[in-house]
Amino acid sequence: MKTRFLIILVLWTFAPPAFALEQRGELILYKEPLFEIEDARKLVCQGLYDVESGKDVASMKDFRDYWCQGRYTLTLEGGPGKTVTLFGLFEYRKDRGFLVIRKTDNRKVWLINLDLLPENKWVTRPADEQSGGVEIYFHAAPQFSQNISSVKWGKWWEGNEPR
Repeated sequence: MKTRFLIILVLWTFAPPAFALEQRGELILYKEPLFEIEDARKLVCQGLYDVESGKDVASMKDFRDYWCQGRYTLTLEGGPGKTVTLFGLFEYRKDRGFLVIRKTDNRKVWLINLDLLPENKWVTRPADEQSGGVEIYFHAAPQFSQNISSVKWGKWWEGNEPR
């Protein structure tokens, strides 16, 4: 009887975190503070914003940390050809920049320093120890990594380059 109770207790204790991990989206945006030491008077936060595969997000205003000061990094899962675009404005508007990410393998991709990517051309980053391979097209705007506001899955442009 004690053994059965102990097994049930262990399963009950560890099952919710395992279930929660399965609920993560294929795209996870990480909002991180701009600086390690922040002014206590400013609203600073860290948070995760999950986006399910195929579910376009016209506005990220529902993200509890959207209005906080910080910059985004991201992880993207899925198979080769999985494509997602991050926009610097709501409703997929391109005026404040956009970033197209297309996976080239099955490994999880992790992107940091989004503002430092080459501009207005396709760039291929091969897989390494930390991240899977990816093709990236970045139409830059000032502080893009701080202003991501909408997400669109798949190819939305005509031709070879997003415009």
